[in-house]
Amino acid sequence: MVLSQWIAGSSEEAGFLRLVLDHVSDCLVAVDTSGTIVLINQPYCRLLGGAADDFVGRHVTDVVGPQTKLHLVARGEGSHVGYPLKVRGHQLITRQVPVLQDGQIIGAVGLALFSDLAALKRTFRRATQAELEMPQGNKPWRSRFSMSDIVGQGELMDAYRTSLDVVAGHDLPVLISGETGSGKELAAHTIHAHSRRSAGPFVWINCASIPSELIEAELFGYEGGAFTGARSRGKLGKFELASGGTLFLDEIGDMPLPLQGSLLRVLQTDEMVRVGGTTPVVVNTRIVCATNRPLQELARAGRFRQDLYYRLGVLPIDVPPLRNRADIEFLARELLQRIAARLDAAPRDLSRKEMSSLVGHKWPGNVRELENILTRFIVTGRLMTLDTSPTSRQDADRAPRPLKQRIQSQTAMEIQAALEQSGGNKRRAAELLGISRAHLYRLMREQTM
Repeated sequence: MVLSQWIAGSSEEAGFLRLVLDHVSDCLVAVDTSGTIVLINQPYCRLLGGAADDFVGRHVTDVVGPQTKLHLVARGEGSHVGYPLKVRGHQLITRQVPVLQDGQIIGAVGLALFSDLAALKRTFRRATQAELEMPQGNKPWRSRFSMSDIVGQGELMDAYRTSLDVVAGHDLPVLISGETGSGKELAAHTIHAHSRRSAGPFVWINCASIPSELIEAELFGYEGGAFTGARSRGKLGKFELASGGTLFLDEIGDMPLPLQGSLLRVLQTDEMVRVGGTTPVVVNTRIVCATNRPLQELARAGRFRQDLYYRLGVLPIDVPPLRNRADIEFLARELLQRIAARLDAAPRDLSRKEMSSLVGHKWPGNVRELENILTRFIVTGRLMTLDTSPTSRQDADRAPRPLKQRIQSQTAMEIQAALEQSGGNKRRAAELLGISRAHLYRLMREQTM
């Protein structure tokens, strides 16, 4: 029985088949051995702009176009999977295969695997990202920010974004310098996201938050049984986890001196040895570092290796402090919108007086301080963290507090306000502050709250 005879039959099975094919979202067409269309589903008809009766009985090249290979496939001239086919302005990715009965070709069927190339690209990106994320479990190592997250306007910020874009294009070490809260980590994410390694992992480690006796194992990994308490199968270090991507070393100025020599060797040779290991491991990792400390002065004082400083400082980036920026009003308005959207809260506007107080503030905590203040403003409706009264300014002039103490005091106030707003729920308080729950716990311990 030829394909057209079977499809044209009035059997219940054939009718059910035609009904099912009309419900398939992708375009489908079937031809007999002469290339004549014997079946076409509704999605394909809609694409072609007609009904099934308009196309059944006509040669497939007259309907679809001369670029199709379906009539050739129906004559036994191979098959085509992933074949691009442009139909009525739509670029389809098709599968064109023969239909066999008792070992004999009785026709061919064409199916659109993807309705257009954009769908194929999106699927490929999702599949690639899923493959990258699988070894990392529920929290993949990836960059979360890009250039669009760097909010600001004016010559200073335009020049800053340009420098990030230039640095991202060169696969060399980067040293990001800037004050606390100015956005050094955001810069690191952006450099990775706009580099040729953007599809690879973005792995980070804070050199100041890990005990000096453990940081070597965290960076280079260790072999099984390398030390007491080590996993029997060993553990990959951050260098290997970041292979093909970027390793972000935050607070590099706090890295122990002995470990700096090991880091320098990796930069020079692209090789490392795991703790307790004997065999070098080749790594393909870009290093991006950040510090709020004067590394050049530390190097002169012998507290940071000069050779490592010069090696890391090939591409330096200086993050501008907030007090030097002329776009505080613009930044505040943009952040208010983003914070309100993140908290699913109603947006609020700052009064002229409130905006003036922001512009006149010295911002020791930079953008992070501004974001915390605005978060609290969205939650409470009060801008109450700035010392704007004459009495407060006079007291501050007479007895200025150390910067660290002022920052700690500010942080404690922000945490207290978030806890009050969340009714003591620490998870919700962390969300209000825009930080992780673990970060909140760490801040609370530091504040001895």
